[in-house]
Amino acid sequence: MAYERIEAPKGSLYHYTKTDRLEAIFKDGRIRRFGDRECWFCTSLADTLRLMEMTVMLEGHPYVDTQGIWRKYPAFVPEDYVILQLEPRYQNGDWVRWNQELPPGSSAELLAQAKEFSELKKGFRGDLKFYQNPQVLAVAPLLEQQTPGMDMTMQL
Repeated sequence: MAYERIEAPKGSLYHYTKTDRLEAIFKDGRIRRFGDRECWFCTSLADTLRLMEMTVMLEGHPYVDTQGIWRKYPAFVPEDYVILQLEPRYQNGDWVRWNQELPPGSSAELLAQAKEFSELKKGFRGDLKFYQNPQVLAVAPLLEQQTPGMDMTMQL
């Protein structure tokens, strides 16, 4: 994994989470890292949905968890997810991008997917505080609004 420091994003940030975590997030007034060094955000709703397509929507596909253990994505239930549109509160901390690394000889298509994946998300080193009353967007209706035939999977 190759991290690089980036400038703090300007404006609203988007963060997807499970619906059952909302109460704790609102009570804390922050997005927590959940075992990772960073908490992750996108700078647009479209980027957030695309990131979800490349991660939690890939039912049965392998991924490496925060402890380095291989797992498989469980069944994706859109009603279990929301996207928060929030305004970060000023705080000290580093913003990073995680640039996915691939083995030498990887195909051009796979390299392009890795680049897209890396550029979609912005990481904050620490727990990110936000201003009260972020907008909560249910994922299921957002997916219903998408154009039929959109690529909802990433080929690995």
